[in-house]
Amino acid sequence: MPTARPARRAHATIPPAGVVPLAGWEGRLTTFFLRSTVPGIPGRRVTIASPVPAALAEHAAASDAPRRYPVLYLHDGQNCLEENVFGSPGWAAHRVPAELAAAGKAAPVIVVMVDNAGDSDGRKREFVPGAGEPRGQHADAYLDFLEKDVIPFVEHWYPALPGAADRCVGGSSYGGLISLYAGWTRPQVWTRVLSMSPAFHWDFHALARETRERPALRLYLDSGTTDYEGSDDGQADTEALRDLLVSRGFVPGADLVHEVGHGDTHDEEAWQRRLPLALPFLFPVSARR
Repeated sequence: MPTARPARRAHATIPPAGVVPLAGWEGRLTTFFLRSTVPGIPGRRVTIASPVPAALAEHAAASDAPRRYPVLYLHDGQNCLEENVFGSPGWAAHRVPAELAAAGKAAPVIVVMVDNAGDSDGRKREFVPGAGEPRGQHADAYLDFLEKDVIPFVEHWYPALPGAADRCVGGSSYGGLISLYAGWTRPQVWTRVLSMSPAFHWDFHALARETRERPALRLYLDSGTTDYEGSDDGQADTEALRDLLVSRGFVPGADLVHEVGHGDTHDEEAWQRRLPLALPFLFPVSARR
């Protein structure tokens, strides 16, 4: 596993000033605005939840024997805290991982919540491979933004375990689709994937079927059983993908977990309920360092 860290600036003491959005999380939950160096991808808000306060994170990153943590990168950051953009329950992706770690059910993680483009068309362009004009460039450019701008920021300022082995990319709906695509096409960046209720508006199954060598991933996949269109929340599609992945050599319980939330619909409240199923598999306690 790579051990080299980005060069540190001599005057760096704590991450640059951001906004603490929730009382009680001072120093551990901070929002920044990150500029993008990738053409066509705008800068955006990124909210980071750390197991330790920011000042301690900087101290740990500079010490001789730091405690470092794996990192979960989530799309749709606007919906990842206690409420989504519509005022309904959100993922609580800062709180649920901390509760699981405190209970000894999952390893502690740094959670990085990256806002989407801010509108439905922009979100689709960035999350659905081949969508938008010119076709095919936006999803890969968004993944470039994560790789070139977001990950270096996190691994510079926070006590993150560097390297693909300790990075997980995750999301739901279109975010679940782009997470699958990211893990499958960029195994040098990601080795863990969280895909909840993926919206297969692009044929990921074909990619998974036709790739000569499948990547070494630890993959969590799920769905509910109903959605706002009166369908099955992609249950049939995710079950078909599960079977396809098994045929490609994935072993259920070892590097693949598939869950069905019976009665769950397509919303953040359901995804929050299923996080305790996903995180102990993706970040097992035995992986603590």
